[in-house]
Amino acid sequence: NGANILVISDKEFDKDKAPIPSLLATGAVHHHLIREKTRTRTGLIVESGDAREVHHVALLLGYGASAVCPYVAFDSIDEFVKNEYFGLSKEMTSEEVRNSYIEACDKGILKVMSKMGISTVASYCGAQIFEIVGLGDEVINKCFTGTISRLGGVEIEVLAEEVKLRHDLAFSQNPGEQAHRTLEYGGEYQWRREGEVHLFNPETVFRLQHSTREG
Repeated sequence: NGANILVISDKEFDKDKAPIPSLLATGAVHHHLIREKTRTRTGLIVESGDAREVHHVALLLGYGASAVCPYVAFDSIDEFVKNEYFGLSKEMTSEEVRNSYIEACDKGILKVMSKMGISTVASYCGAQIFEIVGLGDEVINKCFTGTISRLGGVEIEVLAEEVKLRHDLAFSQNPGEQAHRTLEYGGEYQWRREGEVHLFNPETVFRLQHSTREG
């Protein structure tokens, strides 16, 4: 209808509506606009709760986003400052810490771009310089058209089930179940209790040490 800036947001969720992962939504809109031959006349701004780190933002830019607002990361920073988590002092303001986070993301994205020989964000935006691991053809054709995937993988139904599991956790039938919890760390890089499974975890380390001592 003549709009030249589209905002893709996952904020409008409630107990009956779960948000589509922002990268899927961005890729799908990006490729729809390409097919409609209107992509060059449109800017995409992504308001995302699931973008937290450099790789997440780099992917969103690489699949068409012109700008990203990681609002959950910002809200988390405000909470960290308020409660002085991670050694933050009372002298630091939320704005200062947010700016530090943005600067870190900027530097990280520049590093990713420079490894590909790209020097401007305009050249990186929508370039899709990635290889997919673990997604099936249906997802790729709809959201990431043209991206290389050598292994195949899960389809929309599996991704939808993962979204439903997270949504059910957020809107639990037993409200007291989550009352004592903060945001989960996930444990993708470092072992965390109830997080991702790691090859080296406290149990395997203990067993290795025990077997070494006992011969």
